[in-house]
Amino acid sequence: MTPPTRRALLGALALGSVSVAGCLGDDGDGDGPSADSVGATDGGDETDADAAAWATTPLEDVVTGETFVVEDFDRPVLLETFAVWCSTCLAQQRAANELHERVGDDVVTVALNVDQNEDAEAVRTHAEEHGFDWYWAVLPPAVTRSLTDQFGQTMANPPSAPVVLRCTDGGARRLEGGVKSADTLAAEVDAGC
Repeated sequence: MTPPTRRALLGALALGSVSVAGCLGDDGDGDGPSADSVGATDGGDETDADAAAWATTPLEDVVTGETFVVEDFDRPVLLETFAVWCSTCLAQQRAANELHERVGDDVVTVALNVDQNEDAEAVRTHAEEHGFDWYWAVLPPAVTRSLTDQFGQTMANPPSAPVVLRCTDGGARRLEGGVKSADTLAAEVDAGC
């Protein structure tokens, strides 16, 4: 019997890869739930409270020690997930800082650390070293899960520079991936939810 040719092996491998890829597919954007979906559930046991934990859970600002709740703000909120080691996150934070230099407190920025290996002290040091003056918190895993359930898995991937806009009417939407300039952030806030 003749051993299989290289071409036959590569063909079988390609066919197997296509078959497996079809089984792993989602809605086509590669990021789980639609980035524009708000409050969508899969019909499982998750409650509305679980889905909205990112907006309703009291969080401690690691810089001031004060407690805040995202849904309590009466202004638009730009909510960023990050890690202190993430250079892309720092670029996004600098753009948010530039936005705040223009609009002051008309927009609230909330930076939520999703790296379970980092603690409040590391986040506080990061904020203070860079002169960022907004809300900073370390997220509990359940709150991170509520963000990924609602806005996709990349909310837990800091280098993708994930940002969610939460509007004053309670609506929320995920902004396009990558670092968003101060101009882009301002335009997104103006566009609303």
